Amino acid sequence: MGEAVATALNKPASVNQWKLGLVWPDTLDLLSEFDGKRYRLQRRLIGPVYTASNVKKFEGAVDGVVAAAVARLKVIEGCGGGAGTVDLKEWMHIIAVECLGAVVLGWSPGYIKTGSDGGTSKQSYMGWKRKSLFGLFPAVTKVSLLDSGMGKRVGKWLGRFWADAWGVTFATPKGFKPFFTPVYQKVSKRITAALAPSQSAKAKVKKNKSPEVKEDLLTDLIQLHLSRPDEFTDNYLRRMAVTNFGAGHETLCATLTSVLAMIGSHAEVEARCFAEISSRLQGGPHKRRYDLEDVTKLRYTQAAIKEAQRLWPVIGMSLSRTVPEDGCVIGGYAIPAGTTVGCSPLGLHAFNEDVFGVDGLEYRPERWLIEDLERLRAMERSNLIWGGGGRTCPGRYLAEMIVFKVVTALLAEFQVEVVEMPEEGKMECYFMAMMSGVVVRLRERSR
Repeated sequence: MGEAVATALNKPASVNQWKLGLVWPDTLDLLSEFDGKRYRLQRRLIGPVYTASNVKKFEGAVDGVVAAAVARLKVIEGCGGGAGTVDLKEWMHIIAVECLGAVVLGWSPGYIKTGSDGGTSKQSYMGWKRKSLFGLFPAVTKVSLLDSGMGKRVGKWLGRFWADAWGVTFATPKGFKPFFTPVYQKVSKRITAALAPSQSAKAKVKKNKSPEVKEDLLTDLIQLHLSRPDEFTDNYLRRMAVTNFGAGHETLCATLTSVLAMIGSHAEVEARCFAEISSRLQGGPHKRRYDLEDVTKLRYTQAAIKEAQRLWPVIGMSLSRTVPEDGCVIGGYAIPAGTTVGCSPLGLHAFNEDVFGVDGLEYRPERWLIEDLERLRAMERSNLIWGGGGRTCPGRYLAEMIVFKVVTALLAEFQVEVVEMPEEGKMECYFMAMMSGVVVRLRERSR
């Protein structure tokens, strides 16, 4: 399928230049993996690392980021006076990357300190524009991947021509500060040191001074490799460590942006969330801890988050599948084998009146608070905000912890008011869909 080829992290191991058949290497690429058996093995291997009970131990790392972000937003130009405005998407990206850095590596890219993500969100989103276009033309994408002889030259030329013709080539902006470069460096250094201890580390052990062991998610992944090296290989380990950032930074940003934008543009919802947070969590805004166990009990706030995700799922295009050999029947229509079928999450969430009602396009958190359990189960089954079936998000529990804690803390500390919301048609959405151009005013509650 075109989108899977266009989003693949690696080039295929070989390409049949006449039939354009692709053979992919044995690596870890959870989004674009074609080999179902290999994908299921990878999910089973990493499963224990990403369970709700395991990721909860990283709650303190998220708390540190949240506290730093709140403090920085309070002193940012204008905000310290009680009514500052910020670009919502950039700040949600700052918080998302900082949370991932803290959880995975115990590290900060310095984005909160500078109050900028160095243009990484905009640049990365432009990359999705290119991938989405190439995904619509799988034959062109496959030709561009040819890697030998005349085919390689033709493929390289066609890739450049196609990108130029459709306007999906982008220059690196001035002041660009990528975070992936230090992520790669830190991951490589940590793993190399763990698998082949340096002389200095050995010397420390001899002196009865144990080398520092970080309590972060990378430590768990390294331990997984050490316990099952033949299955969770060195290559898998390095790929998965970086995948936390590749798969998480934009999806978290998109989710946080949509949640704060929808809540902040509905004053009655924003007020009700704050009232619930204030009444259920002990202590004033400056003393309160936003423990995961507590924030997950905020029923209305949780419903407001889920409703925003329903209307603004992070995947904006069809989630395609190939009909198996024996065919299938969808909506009473017989679909032959080999046919590509799919539905965008938004189409399912907003226009399926049998499940979400005639007001499916409206933002109404109360939708999730009904007593009709059968109706609730139907909505949950049709809700693809975390994927579906065997392709659900492997990092869901980590992402939920970050989203729940960040949203609760920001709503508790600030009154969030959307002051600029571009028309939906003017927000560019690709395979990755993200609200952009939203400006919010943050009013410090204590003032």
